Order: sequence, then structure tokens, then C-alpha cells
Amino acid sequence: MALGGVFMSDTDGNIGSSSTTSTEKVTGLLFDISKQESFFDEGAGLAAKDKLQGTVIEINSMDDLKDLGITPYSADSNVDLLFGIPYYHIKHFFGIQGDSGRLFIMFADCSTDWSAIDQMQRAAHGMINQLGVWTEQSLWKQTDEMAETYSIDLVTGLQSKAASLADENAPLSIVLSANPAVIATADEPKKQVELSKIPSCIIGARFVTVLLGQGLDADVTAMQVANPNVTPVGNIGAALGCLANANVQESIAWVNKFNLIGYFPDIEMGFGDATVADDKLTSSLKYSSLNKIQLDDLDDKGYVFLCKYSGLESGVYFSKDQTCSDGDYRTIARNRTIHKSRRAVRNALLPYVNSPLKVDPSTGYLSTAKITMFQNIVSDILTTMQNNEEISGFSVTIDKNQNVLKNDTLIIKYSLVPVGVAARIEVVEGLALTNK
Repeated sequence: MALGGVFMSDTDGNIGSSSTTSTEKVTGLLFDISKQESFFDEGAGLAAKDKLQGTVIEINSMDDLKDLGITPYSADSNVDLLFGIPYYHIKHFFGIQGDSGRLFIMFADCSTDWSAIDQMQRAAHGMINQLGVWTEQSLWKQTDEMAETYSIDLVTGLQSKAASLADENAPLSIVLSANPAVIATADEPKKQVELSKIPSCIIGARFVTVLLGQGLDADVTAMQVANPNVTPVGNIGAALGCLANANVQESIAWVNKFNLIGYFPDIEMGFGDATVADDKLTSSLKYSSLNKIQLDDLDDKGYVFLCKYSGLESGVYFSKDQTCSDGDYRTIARNRTIHKSRRAVRNALLPYVNSPLKVDPSTGYLSTAKITMFQNIVSDILTTMQNNEEISGFSVTIDKNQNVLKNDTLIIKYSLVPVGVAARIEVVEGLALTNK
């Protein structure tokens, strides 16, 4: 018989289409260096090898980066660790979430699996709530030239890893910044992306969100072009900063709270035609070159990207907080909310593992007093979340007919009513003769 404990699982309620703790802000950022064959053998990587190779590092402020050899882009390959990309994203993270915090980083070869995520979560004692994965592996692949669309890559593997961590009571949300500029094929990779062939990333992967887009500025262009793999720099540092700054029920696309103009003066996708000419990509798909139909199509396919709104010229925002799922857990906010309740309820119940459970002697079933006690334990946690406006409501159910004498198992069920989000606001306007 397995060890006792408190084991949490989620259910999908088929519901259709505010304060935080320091624990909710704990964040991870994994840099997959599998496409950098000599990363720790030369230049800045060699200089930082003893500190970074195979190691999970906790960073609490930008002051920690200098000793690690993580510096801003300078166009000197002997100084710039991964072309300055790690510094860029870490700076965005601390700039948005606050000058100090808990960010766990790791540089690892993830070409065969995502075991580095396990290592990071262990190093953080299971406390990482949101994890960014920056990788140069291709986001899309083409196995059949006659196919109407590419196929999505990487998401399934990351979903599987996150699901296994959730089963181990260390749930997290993963935001993925992969390489959309290079299409993987059976032969030579392709650097020309056809927008019409971009596939949907909504494949039932509730723990994963796919990011697209990056800042349009000279440094970002230089960092991408300096990399032989022409991997877009992306926006993962800003996404993680927004998540760490947000209350669990809040969307990182909330216009009033998350204006990113200070970090992205303008926007491009970073893919299109990634052939380099005159120190620039032939086409990087500037945001201004995409029409509403193309942007709506990317949104419908589940991607989260940087965007602008007409009338707010001085603003840059994330489009949504969509996950790769269209079920109950279709947003990062809903996942973070259920993850918070899961951690809190489990911690509250752990002291009662292997505790005596008084039963009604006339039935052999759990006593009313014990049912009330356990209902109150869970309700107290969820009431606090409701008072903080992290959830709209909840219910806690304990079947009074449980035969704990027979199976030594207590089953508690609770459901959350999430906070809604105004992703779309529709207004009907017109002229009238009177105001009645």
C-alpha cells in the first residue's frame, strides 16, 4: 500500500466558453541551450561554466547577475552570454514585477527531454508557480509539403511534464518562447514562414501558453541576427514579470494594469523570412504590416502575442492569457487560481494525515462532527480567496456515507466559481429622437 498523504486532483466542470503572497510570485526561467553546441566551451559560457552548468540559480535582483557573467548585449561574443538574451529577459522580469523577487534560472540541454524542469522545481522546493521556457527548438514543423498547415511542436511534451508535476503537488503554468522563425523539416530547415500555414496550438494543453512577438528595436534585431539560429528574442521576461506581478485571478492582458510600452517601443513578430541580409532579417513581420484578419487568426489559434489598440498609441499589451486549451482551464489566470487553492488546501490538510477519524457507531460512517470540521478547514481557505476577490464563490462537499473504517480514505470535493474577464466588450450605439 502506498504512503499516506493528501492527494489533489482537478475536475473540469464544463462551465463553457486581490492579494498575493510571496509564494505566488516564485518564478522560473529555463534557457534551453541545445542548439548552442559550444555554449560552455568558449566565450562567455566557458567563463561562467563553473557557476551555471547543470545548476539551478536563484536570483533575487539584477545585482546578482554580474557575478554570474550575465551581462547586457554588447556585440562582443566573448562577453555576451547567449547574445545578451538572458540579461534582456531577466531585466524585463524585475522591471515589471519589482526590483526584488525570487527567480530561479537554469541553462540546460533540453534536446531529448524536459527533465531540467523537474530539477528546477526540486531546487525551489516545489514553489515555482510560473515557469518560462526559452528554447531555440522550432515551434512548428513541416513533415508534408502538401499539408495545408504546419504541425505544432514542443507543447505536448511540456504539457506532459507539467501534468506530472501537478500530480506530485507542484503545479505550475508554463509559458513557451520557442523558435517560430525556422520551420523544422525532414531535410533542411526552412526560414520562410507562410502565415496561412501556422497551426492552432489549442490541443488540450492546459498548463502551456505559447508566446509570439518581440520588441522592434536595434538591440533586439542585433541579438537575433548575431545568433546563427536566428531565434527571435521574444517577450518571455515581460510575460513572467506580468504573471509575478498579477494577482492569481488577473489576466496579463489587462489593459489598465499591464502597459508594456516602456519595454517594447514597437512590435514585430521576429519571423517571416529569417534570411539575414545587411545585418537584418529579410522580413521580421512588423506588427503594423499585419491586418486585423491575420491578427484575429493568430488569436483564434491560441497564441499570445504583443499587440496594440487603436486610440491607445502609447500602449503595448499582451493579447490574452490563453492556454493551449479551450476547456475550463483555458486561461493562465484560471490555472493559477486553482493552483493556489490546491497548495493552500493541501497544506491545511496535511497535519491530519493518519489522524483518528471518529465514526457514527450506529452506521460506521464518518461522524457529523468530523464532516463539519473538515468542511470548515477547506472553507476557511476558500473564504479567504473569495474575500480577496480571487474567486467568485465555492462549494465544499464531503459525502457522509464514506466508509473510512473499510478503506482508510477520506474524500473531500470542492469547486471554485472563477472570476470572469472582459476579453470582449461589445457596445451597441445609434441615434435616437429622444433619450427614452
